[in-house]
Amino acid sequence: MENVLLAIGNKSFSSIILKHLENNLDSFHIANQEVMHHRYLEELIEVEKPDILIVHDYHLPSDKSTQEEREEEWLSFIQRVRAKYDNHLRIVFLCEREKGDPFLSYLVSTNVLDIFNSRMIDMEDFIEQLKDKPRFKRVAKFVTKEVPIAPHSDEEDEEENEELTAPPKKKTKEKKEPRPPKEKKPEKPPRPIVKKEITKKVVNKQVVKRDFNIQVSNQVERIVGVPIEKKLVMIGSHFSRTGSTFISHLLARQLARLGVTVSYIENPYGSCYTYDRFIGHERTSNYRSKFYQLAKNPKYKDELSFDWIQDGINLIIRNPSEEPNYETDDIPFDIFIKVILSAPTNVTIIDVGTDWNKPIYRDIFDIATNAFFVVEPDISSIQHLEDPENTATAYFHEYMENEKSSLIGNRFDPEILKNEVIRELYADKLIASIPTFPSKDVFDTQYKGSFLNDTRQYSKLIATQLNPLLSEFLPKEFLNKARRRKNGLVKGLFNKKITIQQASEGGNS
Repeated sequence: MENVLLAIGNKSFSSIILKHLENNLDSFHIANQEVMHHRYLEELIEVEKPDILIVHDYHLPSDKSTQEEREEEWLSFIQRVRAKYDNHLRIVFLCEREKGDPFLSYLVSTNVLDIFNSRMIDMEDFIEQLKDKPRFKRVAKFVTKEVPIAPHSDEEDEEENEELTAPPKKKTKEKKEPRPPKEKKPEKPPRPIVKKEITKKVVNKQVVKRDFNIQVSNQVERIVGVPIEKKLVMIGSHFSRTGSTFISHLLARQLARLGVTVSYIENPYGSCYTYDRFIGHERTSNYRSKFYQLAKNPKYKDELSFDWIQDGINLIIRNPSEEPNYETDDIPFDIFIKVILSAPTNVTIIDVGTDWNKPIYRDIFDIATNAFFVVEPDISSIQHLEDPENTATAYFHEYMENEKSSLIGNRFDPEILKNEVIRELYADKLIASIPTFPSKDVFDTQYKGSFLNDTRQYSKLIATQLNPLLSEFLPKEFLNKARRRKNGLVKGLFNKKITIQQASEGGNS
């Protein structure tokens, strides 16, 4: 019976595979845990000791942002696994890549012989293939001229597998029977992108005097063992200029600071704000949003960039200079969902703006995990919002009846929270309040294209004020561990491994 470990990163996808594996428990045992992030792969392989590892190319979240970095990460991971477990760990690779993609050929060269490169997978064939032994002929179609691989044959596969599975007695190599000359096994991929693990761990290197080097490596650089399920969070307001985008940016940055992968999606039907807010014209002038990529299907894709990672946040926003104003006919529900699913992050924040009443957002609300409505301490606005005869705000009360909905008070002084009107109307639903920040300080961060979270004077305050929001969708254990982490350069050194080596004559270690 084969022990199977899943590393899909997408709950819906995983549940489908689990269902079919559970229907074949006479052949498969399913590991107790599931890998929800690339950084935990090797740790859980060590714990679960699987015979089969099923991974997904892009659904499994990663700290790497570009496709090249992710490919490098996969090949480096597979090489380490091969070095440690040889071929005793069977890797099943699920992906949706272009036909002829050389990366698939690299996978074959590392003896990954179960590659499902399709959006639609026949699960009966999938299960039958896992019951069978790995066969090169199934992946021969992925081999390209750019990555030459020594020819395999099924007979050779069977011979190799027999060697792996045969009892020790049959593995005696002393039989001096004449054997045909063996063909060369495929050498390591020629792609010079795989780095040694030890090189990656070095995050800072400082030369002290001339004779010694100090290397500071992360010893505990992550919150281990607390998987985070994918979350879809909606933020918006009934009124414009209420600060929902400001709070969305703060929340996204706070998640990134905690090491949670996060995407921020700006309302594609509203006016652009975030591209200029983070100086997009200087940082990524060729950027176009995923909405543009999927809705417009541009001809010259290679000249454009559809990814923008800013301070750890995957930004999916409209480029106001190069993209049109979208309507729901341009970006219907199915395209919006594709954009959401394409985000390789644990948390996706959708900045709805004031468009809650659009049917498309009502549909997305059904699949969202949390919805946060931003309100301000303004008597006229509160009266407008709470008027039972106001049909324009009827949707707001419908949303608020759902347990996934909560309120955020923006520009709320703590004393206002004690007001009897505020307590009577919002005591049950108001879970967080964001104070007013000096306009000069906010403007300074806008001018620099940075986040208010990263300023010394507001970092702690913002973390404290946002904590109730994070508690709504992050595991308590994760947040508890995050609180215990040491911050700051000096304190941070206690979480790091420090090695001192004498330098060579040339000054390097």
